[in-house]
Amino acid sequence: MTLAKFLTPALVALALAAPLPALAHGNTKPQHGGVVLMAGETVFELVNKAGAVALYVTDDDEPVMAAAMTGQISITTGGKTQVVMLKPADGNRFDAPGATIPAKSQVAVQVVDTATKTSLGTTITIN
Repeated sequence: MTLAKFLTPALVALALAAPLPALAHGNTKPQHGGVVLMAGETVFELVNKAGAVALYVTDDDEPVMAAAMTGQISITTGGKTQVVMLKPADGNRFDAPGATIPAKSQVAVQVVDTATKTSLGTTITIN
């Protein structure tokens, strides 16, 4: 057996045995100044600004087209829950104009694809 014939399989075996880095999907850094939470392959960014709430949704690293979806947020503060419908906006943004989220709230978000009825959602804690 020549040295080249021996080294090639040995190098392949060594390369396959080496640990590979874990590659995570989804960017969990806020892109719009909000709070980000990843649920499965879906990234939700909730932006709470004076007089308006926005939700950005990305699924499997692709922006979810808000125009093809319906959505709502349920804001629970001090034992009281308020449900607010989300309005599809540009790209992957949903808006809740006039809504505000008080500190120390739990916010359940849900968006549903109108064609397939697929539902994406999670709960975010606002400190």
